[in-house]
Amino acid sequence: MGDWMELGQAVFFGVILSFIVAKLISVVVSLNEDRLTGAADQSVQPTSGASEVAKPRVLEEDAGVSVKEASLRGESDGDDDWEGIESTELDEAFSAATTFVAAAAADRMASKVSNELQLQLYGLYKVAIEGPCTTPQPSAIKMTARAKWNAWQKLGDMPPEEAMQKYIMLVTELYPNWAGNSSSARDEGAVGSASSSDKGHMGPVFSSFIYEEEVDNDLKLDAIHVSAREGKMEDLLSCIENGVSINLRDSEERTPLHWAVDRGHFDVVEILIHRSADVNAEDHEGQTPLHYAVLCEREAIAKLLVEHNANLNLKDKDGNTPGDLLGSSWVFMSSPN
Repeated sequence: MGDWMELGQAVFFGVILSFIVAKLISVVVSLNEDRLTGAADQSVQPTSGASEVAKPRVLEEDAGVSVKEASLRGESDGDDDWEGIESTELDEAFSAATTFVAAAAADRMASKVSNELQLQLYGLYKVAIEGPCTTPQPSAIKMTARAKWNAWQKLGDMPPEEAMQKYIMLVTELYPNWAGNSSSARDEGAVGSASSSDKGHMGPVFSSFIYEEEVDNDLKLDAIHVSAREGKMEDLLSCIENGVSINLRDSEERTPLHWAVDRGHFDVVEILIHRSADVNAEDHEGQTPLHYAVLCEREAIAKLLVEHNANLNLKDKDGNTPGDLLGSSWVFMSSPN
């Protein structure tokens, strides 16, 4: 009995001792885990701190770039603002000058300006508004349109701003007090009505150079005229062989020879002359094929016409002989027939 009691007590104390040991072990383990966690937190904390420190630096760098860009942009915007102011002032001065020109064109009491100066103004106006000339050269049949085109085209790649300045300078030379007159007219509301009526498709120009509209839609051509115009030799000969008159007139009194000369088809001109085409036929403006050759600056064709008795002295309805329209010196044009 006594042995059993001793054994029971030993087991009881053993269990208690085991519990205490287990408890101690768990406490020790817990402490170690706390230490490890603390160490881990300490090791992570500097990285986080470095990141937080680095972030402002990155932001400062970004801000520095932005400030630099903003500074550059500010300088650029400032320049653009100045350019805008200068451009606006030039635009306004140019607009006032063109308005004045339109009013001067409408005013019958205003002093007349030579055709040469009118064309200079026209060319400068076109460059200022539309830039360099890129449109095809009009036919010599359209004399006014050709003259305008030449005035525009010869200015080449002149910048629009330069064209505006030269336009204003030319108007100032013609009318030294135009700016004051233009201002007073605007105050009275007189120029506005004049500019609205005279400022057409081709811009404000003097009255004698009002836009000459194309009327090709009303032009009536026969097959022989089209063949001569397009240089289609076979079609032309076919028309002649089928009995079509070689001097047949179109709706504006032009013959096939007029058309061949205008378009520069030397071989067609030669065939027509050899087939007895009338070298002195006049269109509705009184112009002969030789007038056309001179206006189109086709020297070889003009010489051919003169060699076949083209009359150097025939005048068109404006009173101009072919020689009067000649811008170059062609010896054969001064020779007697």
